[in-house]
Amino acid sequence: MRSFLFRLIIILTSLFPLTWTRRFARSIAALFWRFSKKHRHITNTNIALCYPQMDSEQQQILAKETVLENTTSLFELGHIWRRHGTDINPLIQRIHNEEILHQALAQGQGVLLAAPHLGNWEVLGLYLSALERFSLLYKPPKDASIEHLIHHYRGQSGANQITADSSGVKKILVALKQQHLIGILPDQQPKSGQGVFADFFGVPAYTMSLFSRIAAKTRTPVIMAAAIRTHKPAGFEIHFRQVSDDIYEDTETSVAALNKAIQDMVAIAPSQYQWTYKRFSIQEGDNPYQVKSKAAG
Repeated sequence: MRSFLFRLIIILTSLFPLTWTRRFARSIAALFWRFSKKHRHITNTNIALCYPQMDSEQQQILAKETVLENTTSLFELGHIWRRHGTDINPLIQRIHNEEILHQALAQGQGVLLAAPHLGNWEVLGLYLSALERFSLLYKPPKDASIEHLIHHYRGQSGANQITADSSGVKKILVALKQQHLIGILPDQQPKSGQGVFADFFGVPAYTMSLFSRIAAKTRTPVIMAAAIRTHKPAGFEIHFRQVSDDIYEDTETSVAALNKAIQDMVAIAPSQYQWTYKRFSIQEGDNPYQVKSKAAG
């Protein structure tokens, strides 16, 4: 059923202009916010943890906008994949700091590109795969039918897709030797034993160490990137930013630098970050997402 709905969303949303798709997403997001207690709770928890300087009204506004933007990312897929899968450039309104990418590529060592769950990373992936030899590391969804669809659409522009497992690490190292641009989503919470805790918006976040270990081992240039949604006109702006040289230090220092770089990217468009994700569910103390039952009496 989930695979059928996913396929249906892709087909239907490819039939309309991007502005119409986004309006429809806004309507769905309003329903989602109202009736999805679970996701509302996760989003509110993340916003409260990461933006304590905001009052409750400001936090609610950001949380609602986050649900809207995250829903929009889903409903943009048909337009992006089916209409622009082999040429995403018509949707790109502007590219910020493009010279950072070209300077990194010019070093001839390949490039490690950190693309957090910000804006629409499918747009970024298609843009990069058409630009340069591009490989991306991904975590396969549980539904094999959905994985097949994603693999097909992401591969339209020639992206080399590498699964996030033990063999995937070896493939990344080989691709870097072939001077590939490697895209990794660095803010997915890893399994226990595959990361370290580092500050993220003032909160300890269990963060993958894989990215940092590859950077330290290869000394490959590292940059940040995101495709941020624009509305007038409807499209996207690509942002590139450099990462501190601390990324090449010991694992704890490197992961802290990575999270700081992600945090700086999120500041570009906070509502377009995936605050609907349980980023802090692994903690040394209490799970912040756990709903405490009311005391009897």
